[in-house]
Amino acid sequence: MGESSWRLLYDGPADGPWNMAVDEAVARAVGDGRAPATLRFYAWKTSTVSLGYLQRAPGGVDLSACRREGIGLVRRITGGRAVLHADELTYSVSVPLQGSWRSLSVSGVFTRIARGLMAGLERLGVKTSLGEYQTSAPGGQQGGACFLLRRMPALLVDGRKLIGSAQRRWDRSFLQHGSILLGFDPYLHQRIFPAWPRDDPAAGVASLRALLGTLPPVGDLVAALSSGWYEALGVSCVPGELLPIERQAAGNLARSRYGDPVWTFQR
Repeated sequence: MGESSWRLLYDGPADGPWNMAVDEAVARAVGDGRAPATLRFYAWKTSTVSLGYLQRAPGGVDLSACRREGIGLVRRITGGRAVLHADELTYSVSVPLQGSWRSLSVSGVFTRIARGLMAGLERLGVKTSLGEYQTSAPGGQQGGACFLLRRMPALLVDGRKLIGSAQRRWDRSFLQHGSILLGFDPYLHQRIFPAWPRDDPAAGVASLRALLGTLPPVGDLVAALSSGWYEALGVSCVPGELLPIERQAAGNLARSRYGDPVWTFQR
């Protein structure tokens, strides 16, 4: 595939360690030149909280509530705050740091990828905007949960957050992935995140189901979102599969890293 063609992966639901392991395995294979730039969409077999790479555990997450609710816990390789992956579609982008991508700053990469996401969402009839750039981290407890933060790289609908994203950059590639809310349970977020607002827990968050009324089939969502890449970035997304080397690397990472409590609770 050339620079104007990316591989498109769409995976069925899987557990947290496997989802995170595949993202890292793909990004590293892309950086090694063994795999093309990749846009991936996937779902979660069970509701799972992902912690940011540097986020302390328990920190802003109520671990006893997670156990009561049967919610898994995994730590991402990317930064940012905790995300509850429940009723959502997750995207990830893995690109070699070549050409114009290499010259972009972290915020520049966020902005370029946002253009693809925004164009795809507009095909669904959802108009979004990019959160404002903020140089300093917010204070207080609200930093514990990703969807309480509306600065860049959040994608917003009338000021309400629909997509939260995080990024990791290596020497030869970068990974960006994020949560696209299909639905939203504010009371579950209250139980999982102690700092979640008590008075109006649904304020400030949007979901595709609430915006559209009826969700299209997931395959149609993926088709619309991936089409946005061509419209905004001139990139054609060609359906493909994981390579054997990526699948093997993901299996190793799921066992040795993302499924290991030492990795999860090391902060």
